[in-house]
Formats: sequence, structure tokens, C-alpha cells
Amino acid sequence: SCPNSVSFGVHPSLPLDKSIQAEIEITYFTTEDPNAFISEKAGINRSASSKILDTNEFVAKLKRLEAAELARVKKRQSVASYMGETAKLGLERGSGNTEGRMINASIAPTNPNYVYTLERETEISVSKDSAEQEGYYRVMVLSWFVDATAFKGGQKVVDYDANLVLAPGQTALFKLMSDYEIKRSGRARSYMAVTMRSVSPVRLASVKRGSLSR
Repeated sequence: SCPNSVSFGVHPSLPLDKSIQAEIEITYFTTEDPNAFISEKAGINRSASSKILDTNEFVAKLKRLEAAELARVKKRQSVASYMGETAKLGLERGSGNTEGRMINASIAPTNPNYVYTLERETEISVSKDSAEQEGYYRVMVLSWFVDATAFKGGQKVVDYDANLVLAPGQTALFKLMSDYEIKRSGRARSYMAVTMRSVSPVRLASVKRGSLSR
């Protein structure tokens, strides 16, 4: 779907359970403090690139960074999806705050030019594994760095492929440290935060669009 080169990432299809919905929120942001959430004491290429935080802790810290003008939220977006369904939550150029879209991950977009509107494309799916600890859910995150222009063509490269467990009220934080991202963001550090807001039976689930509570 990209004009020049594409590095694909594929997650296996998951059983679809329409009796349960998970509300997921994704926050794309940058910070001028390279050690704000994940220390780079060992050097950027030898430091951790992800961690799990309590959501209230994450929100409070990001708010403090914003107040000090050390961080900027580029987009915050939420979506409620069924267990096993894939939600696509992209970061558009110009940071439009559009709704999340549900997709069948095996079907390619009908318009190959959609990549020209994106800086990043992320797919998230949530499932319940009977072997997992009660109250925790399997979260699969696949994220592409997108660099495309109408004049120069472009590329779409997977730079995050994560498989983790989260409970409602937790946030998985990813520091985007690929060479592509570092070249584009310069001194600023780009982050992607995936927050599990709630998991509810469909009859009780409410789709709460908008920002995390502050």
C-alpha cells in the first residue's frame, strides 16, 4: 500500500467475542526530556524502550510535563472494540482527531493513498486468554512508522511489535526509538501510550470518546 517500500507486520487472527468490549485509548506525544518516563542513562540504544504504569500516574506526570512546556500531546484517541477485533488508531499529519476504525487485519485498505495522510499507523487488539491471571488481558500492538509524500513516494516500516498483558487502569508506554523516528523527531523523544480504560460486557459497555480524565 506504500509507493516504494513496505515492511509488513502480521499478527495472527484472534477469535472474535462480541459479548465483551475493551475500551482502549492511545496517546501520541513528544517530550523534550529524554528521561521523562524511561531513563536513557545507559544510552538511547541500550536503555529500555517500554514500561507499564498506573494510568493515574501516567496522566499526572504527562500533565506536569505539559504545564512545564516539556511535552506536547499530538493526538489522543479512544475506541471500544470487541475481544479479538482489531482497532486501527493512526496519527495523522496535522493531528486530526478522527475516530478509531475497526478493521479486518487480513483485508488491505481499499485506497492505497491513505498512507499520505499519516505519520504513524497502529493496530491494537485485546483478547482474554484463559491461562492469564484474572483481570488481565492480552494486548497486541503493531505500529508502523510512515513517511510518505505525494512527490517523493515513501515507506511504511514496522518499528513496534508488542505482545503484553494489561489490566484496566494500566498504561503501556512505548518510547519510539527507531532510526527513522529519531531522524524525524530530532532532540525530542516520541512516545506512544496505550491505556486500557475498561473491559465490560457489551450490554454495559459505554463508548467514551475523548480525553483521559485529568
